[in-house]
Formats: sequence, structure tokens, C-alpha cells
Amino acid sequence: ACGGWSVSTDHVVALSPQRYWSGGGTKCWSLIRVYYQGRYVDARVVDLCETCQGDSIDLAISAFEVLAHGYIGELLVGWEYR
Repeated sequence: ACGGWSVSTDHVVALSPQRYWSGGGTKCWSLIRVYYQGRYVDARVVDLCETCQGDSIDLAISAFEVLAHGYIGELLVGWEYR
């Protein structure tokens, strides 16, 4: 949605439509910090997650692995704009 491209090692994220379009424009290229069980990772907004709702996000595998250490599935995380 934001254009450009990323590689598998980039920490990137897609936001829900509610968050992606908030504030009168897109959140393209914004940086967010995602928290989970005492760990965090910074990720760049590069896409829109059509199936996400509210504060739900879709993290790239590289960013997810920083938080989840091998777990596969969904995590209940917190996040904020940087």
C-alpha cells in the first residue's frame, strides 16, 4: 500500500484500516514500537492489513521472531508510534 519494497530481514508492519488512515492520511513510513513480555521491536509501517481490526497489526516474520522466539501464531502485543 505504501509502495516500495522490503526484504525478509526488514522489520516492517501493516496496520488495520482504522489506524492506517487515522489523522487524515496514511501512516506510511511511520515507526512503531511493539512490546511483548518485556521485549520490544521497532517496525516501519509499509502496508495496510485489510483483515486487521482496531489496534491489531501484522508484523513481518523478522520482527515477529524478535518478540516470539520461535512461537508461531498470534500474540497479544502492545504498540505505540515512535
